[in-house]
Amino acid sequence: MGKWKCLWCSKVLEGESFMDLVAASMKEEGGQHVHGWENITIAEVKATAVLKNKLVSV
Repeated sequence: MGKWKCLWCSKVLEGESFMDLVAASMKEEGGQHVHGWENITIAEVKATAVLKNKLVSV
């Protein structure tokens, strides 16, 4: 679950499992899997934590 971003085309999907993304990609692209998915939820959580820490320290 979370937010997923394609490494090549920057397409972002949210709230899907990884296998759901693969299945949707194959269906969307006519059977050819052309996306490379990266879970960006963790990166967003870390960035938010860093920003909060900076705001608190000011």
